[in-house]
Amino acid sequence: MTRRKSGFGAVRVRAGIRASLALAVLAGCVAGPARAGGVPAGDKSITLVAHDGSRQSIGRVRFTPDGDGSQIVVSLDAPEFSEEFLSMRPFRCLSGPQQMWCHLAYPYGTRLRITASDLIDLEYQLMFIWRTPDRVGADAWNGLYFKLAVMPDGSISGDLHEVDYNPLAAPPDAPFARPIGHADLSRAEPGRRLFDRVEIK
Repeated sequence: MTRRKSGFGAVRVRAGIRASLALAVLAGCVAGPARAGGVPAGDKSITLVAHDGSRQSIGRVRFTPDGDGSQIVVSLDAPEFSEEFLSMRPFRCLSGPQQMWCHLAYPYGTRLRITASDLIDLEYQLMFIWRTPDRVGADAWNGLYFKLAVMPDGSISGDLHEVDYNPLAAPPDAPFARPIGHADLSRAEPGRRLFDRVEIK
């Protein structure tokens, strides 16, 4: 014959279950914000990584969950940026011993929204043009572009590619169109530029 547990024993079991659930919730909170549709949530740092492994933090991204993806706000506010006036317009630049990287602010509209399979709006916020210190202008032919992907640990990273930004001289035909696509990119030779990749985590 099966004996029923006493009321006191049942209370102890229920209390144990509640404690286990509380610990699980607490562990989730400690681990950080949940990812939305496979992309990060919350504030993440943007770091450029050179061929020799040296790292340069340049800013942060705020990811706000939005359905199967996230809305993004990018702030490139590292003190290493200098204000430069090139080709009749202002740029914010990072200087190296042989190259200067100048951030190219995308001049047209984007939705500022990403999903795990579409990170282009974030890629457009991380466009750069390289130049040598002896040049007085910024040549759109020297475009630098990070092709991004979500990593298994939930971070985002991308290798450096080269691209011609001259198509950006004219606005796109449709709102939120993307005049620069992955088909336009060429993988940059590792070590040839100031940095080889970007990490967001």
